[in-house]
Amino acid sequence: MLQDIDRIIARHLGGDATPEEQNLLRAWLAESEQNRTFFAAIVSDAKPDTEQAWKKFERHMQQSTSASAPASAPASVPAPAPPRTAAWRLALRYAAAIALLAGAATLAWIQLDSNNASQQVWTVAKSDNEAYTYMLHDSTSVSLNKGSRLSCIGDYGDGKRELQLEGEAFFEVAASSSGLLVVHAEETLIRDIGTAFNVQAYPDSDSVTVFVQRGEVHFYGEASSGLILKAGETGTFDRRTKIFSRSQTDANAASYATKVFVFRDKPLDEAIALIGKVYDSRIYLDDSAAAAKTISVTFDNESLEEIVEVIGETMHLQVAQSADGYVLKQ
Repeated sequence: MLQDIDRIIARHLGGDATPEEQNLLRAWLAESEQNRTFFAAIVSDAKPDTEQAWKKFERHMQQSTSASAPASAPASVPAPAPPRTAAWRLALRYAAAIALLAGAATLAWIQLDSNNASQQVWTVAKSDNEAYTYMLHDSTSVSLNKGSRLSCIGDYGDGKRELQLEGEAFFEVAASSSGLLVVHAEETLIRDIGTAFNVQAYPDSDSVTVFVQRGEVHFYGEASSGLILKAGETGTFDRRTKIFSRSQTDANAASYATKVFVFRDKPLDEAIALIGKVYDSRIYLDDSAAAAKTISVTFDNESLEEIVEVIGETMHLQVAQSADGYVLKQ
C-alpha cells in the first residue's frame, strides 16, 4: 500500500478516488500521527512554493531515510524515488514549505483551546466546486456541500468522536462503542443521539442551522443549553443575538446530499432553480406564465435528464437541451 499512497492521495485531492482507494487512505491515516500530519499539510490552504523550500525538504527526507536505515545499510543511501505525478510533487512542495516556515514537520496541526487543553485538528475532507461524500473509519457517512471542510479533533474514535465543520454537511452517523459524536460548527456544538442530520455553518453567515432527518440531536453552545431537536425539526442559532430557535424542516434541505426532492404545490420556477443548483446545471423556463404554476412531485436520486423529462410531461412543457442545461417551453 505504501508504494501507492502518493497516487491515492493525488486522486483523493482531485476528487477521483474510488471507494476502495478511499478506504485504503483511511486505513493509512489511522496507522500513525505521522501519516495524518503529512496528509493534513498537503490539504492545507497555505501554498508557499519555492525551489529553495523543495530542495531543503528533499535533503530532509534523505537524512530521515539515512537515519532510519539498518546498521548494515550502505553508507551512501540513494535519494527517495521522485513522486510519480506532477500534482503529487506540487502537493509535497506545499507541505515542505509549510514545514520549513514552522521549523517543524507538525505545522499542519491546528491548535485549539478547549477546556484549557490544546487539541490537534486535522482536515480529512474538503469540497470545493461540487458536493462530496466521505466515509469515516467508523462508517459514519458525511456528505459535504460545495465550499465545505471537515476536520477531526484529536484521535477520532479513541474514546470520543469529535469533528469540526466549516460550511455545510449531512451526517449519517454509525453506532459506535467509541462514544457519541459531537460536531463543532462555528460557536455551536451538535451532539448526536443516533441520527441523520444536516449542519449549515458557513463562516460568513449570521446563523448556524441544524435539521434532523432521523433520530435526535442536542444543538447547543458553550454558554447555552440550546435545544433537543427531533426528526423533522430545524434549529437555528443567531450568531448576533446568541439565541436558539426551532422550526419545521424544509423537506429539501439536504437535497444536495441525498438527491431527493419533495415538492408539494411548489412554484415551478423555485423547484427548477433548486434542482439546477443541486445538479450544477441551468434549467430555463421559456414561458413566464409557467413560472407561476405549482408542481407536486417526488424525485429520488434520479438523473437530471429523467427529472427534466418528468417535469415536462407533468407540466405539459416541451424539453430542449441548451448549452448549459435544459429549456422548458410551451
